[in-house]
Amino acid sequence: MWKLSIEDDQGNKTVVNLVRDDYTVGRSEDNTVRLTERNISRRHAKLMRNGTGWLVEDLASYNGCFVNGVRVAEPQRLEHGDLVQLGDYRLEIMDEQISQGAFKTTAQAVPKSHALLSQPDRLVMLAGPTPGAEFPLSAQRVVIGRGEECDIAINHASVSRVHAEIHALGDGRYEIVDRESANGLRVNGVDLKRSLIDARDTIELGDVVLKFIPAGQIFHPSAEASQPIAALNIAAFDRHTPAPGVGVERRAPQGIPGVFKVFVALAFVGVLVMIGVVAISSKNREAEANPQVSDGASQILQEALQLAQDGEVERAHQKVTNELPADSNARQSPEFRDIESRWASMLFDLAKAETDPARKRALLDRIAKSTTVDQASRTRADNELAALDKGTSIEELPNAPAPEPTVAGGTPKDGPTEPKQNEIVRKDPYAEAIKKKTAAATAPKTAKETTEPAPPKETDLGDRVQLTRQKNALKGKVASGNATDADRRMLRALCRQLGDMSCVQ
Repeated sequence: MWKLSIEDDQGNKTVVNLVRDDYTVGRSEDNTVRLTERNISRRHAKLMRNGTGWLVEDLASYNGCFVNGVRVAEPQRLEHGDLVQLGDYRLEIMDEQISQGAFKTTAQAVPKSHALLSQPDRLVMLAGPTPGAEFPLSAQRVVIGRGEECDIAINHASVSRVHAEIHALGDGRYEIVDRESANGLRVNGVDLKRSLIDARDTIELGDVVLKFIPAGQIFHPSAEASQPIAALNIAAFDRHTPAPGVGVERRAPQGIPGVFKVFVALAFVGVLVMIGVVAISSKNREAEANPQVSDGASQILQEALQLAQDGEVERAHQKVTNELPADSNARQSPEFRDIESRWASMLFDLAKAETDPARKRALLDRIAKSTTVDQASRTRADNELAALDKGTSIEELPNAPAPEPTVAGGTPKDGPTEPKQNEIVRKDPYAEAIKKKTAAATAPKTAKETTEPAPPKETDLGDRVQLTRQKNALKGKVASGNATDADRRMLRALCRQLGDMSCVQ
């Protein structure tokens, strides 16, 4: 039986029994073998059974597919022990019969992958006098410089005689230290005096670029992002480096001025710098749009989403707001925003159906004070709360029924009537006083009253004068257009009390 051993850059290994006729490999969930690192394309490669063996095909992936260190351009046959490299993953295909010694031929005794994976920690030159050259880090202290006494001697003018040194810290960890070089030390483009170096970090010594490749990993020059830099340096050093196998110096073509070559080289460097800036900007935008979420936070989001889809939106809201830290990147994820949007929509629906103003206000207040929902939802909740605060104006209340015809004494002709159900009747504050005056006017007068009217009391005259002043003041406000509805109602009541019917009309 054929088996596929899959190992990531952290040393985690998985073995798959190849029982099907074909397998697709990629980052998408619909692949037979799913690899989740970002340098794996959604559909990266395909494994196909071919008689008694297997074929591997690159599905136009971005970072390519490598078999035993060589990039695959078309379907390639795999043999026992072949090593397939996809991004940061190493896939080793094995025939179980050969592994158990059923076929003990010399050629198959040691798989090819063992020789490739047995390489030590090393530095690989990307740009410099000898691009592609590898320098193993086999000592506890490795000195790098232009001098011949250095452990790694790089004959280039931008490298100091003793430029830097690398210290082994154990467990595959290293530290690089600048030795007061003229052109400095840069790790991944950052100027540093000393730094720890990790897998595939880029080290710049002047114009020379090196890459750190850990033990067991394969270096693919064509897959490195710095390949254009290496190509540029190869062109720059062609005038001084003899061609392989040729004992004479390679000369530059005649007829092309040297100034023109310098101009072209500078223009090419400028284009590379612009491409690098655009690439970094796009990566930053992608990181902002898709923040990295830890495995624990991702698990919480998935559980909350399931609760929301099952209709338990309130529980989903409580889970993400209580279990995710306030500074977690998960709060910026689309899943978190979707849960909070569903929660706000649910509260709006409940508030719309609520008839109790206090409960409705409490639902809207939860949305308005929440910092996890979007600004549009909070603004909408504030507006609906403001509408509740306005209440109902007196003009929106139903008017009282028209007064029934009355007889002397203020009693309706057909007797007193009761207000209709659900009818609001506005009480006139001066109606009682008018009713008493009307009753007094219609009552039979005594002989003394008919012969000599009694002079008005001093207090009655004073009240009438005060009421008249109030009436005139209100008439002035109405005439100027500054009177409110309450002022107009008060004016009409004063006019009735003073008997000024023209004012009432």
